[in-house]
Amino acid sequence: MTQLRGADDTQTSPLGNRRNAREIIEAEIFVRQSDSQLFRATLSDVSVSGFKMTSYTYLDDKKPVYIRLPGIQTLSARIKWHDHQDYGCAFTNDLHPAVLEHLVSKLRAFE
Repeated sequence: MTQLRGADDTQTSPLGNRRNAREIIEAEIFVRQSDSQLFRATLSDVSVSGFKMTSYTYLDDKKPVYIRLPGIQTLSARIKWHDHQDYGCAFTNDLHPAVLEHLVSKLRAFE
């Protein structure tokens, strides 16, 4: 298993120690950080506590990330790990399971 450098400079694995099951999904989302404009990224999985995305725009792992998803308000998250252009993020506030279910159904409608 590949070990990746996390935002807190500790070794962490994107596959281990997950608190919640992830829904595999491929969807285009919009992302920004405090000093940037919106740009596109690809969401590859999501759970009530976080998500994985691919971004070809560099993200500063010390700054919060704000993502726009269809049908819900902008959400904030912290980058927990990254490997090149892949980022694992934890939501600042966990999603309610019903919100996650609604979000996944919306995103799958666009696939």
